[in-house]
Amino acid sequence: MKCREFESRIPAYVKGEMDMEEMQDFLEHADSCEECYGELEITYSVMQGIRQLDSEDGVEDGGGTSLSLDSSLYFARERIKRWTAGRIFKYALSTAAFWSVLCALWFQLRLWLVQ
Repeated sequence: MKCREFESRIPAYVKGEMDMEEMQDFLEHADSCEECYGELEITYSVMQGIRQLDSEDGVEDGGGTSLSLDSSLYFARERIKRWTAGRIFKYALSTAAFWSVLCALWFQLRLWLVQ
């Protein structure tokens, strides 16, 4: 992910509008680029401040509680870990199902050929 793309995706991250693959690329870039991480800190703080002001004025934001950036990044990383583990589990299950069906067909074919 390039810095320009990262900066354009910050609002989507703050609002929670990223899919998992996008978020994974976003967080990898944030970890590797100090300038972009600084931009994320500033934008995150400003957007959270605006959200808090709106909720104090009685405007319903539906965002729930406000998290620090570090907490938000921690929870995002945890979600990515669970998502990745789920994908690995699905692939393993699909592979096991494929080989099970293939073995069953092979045994059935052997039974047909023996008769």
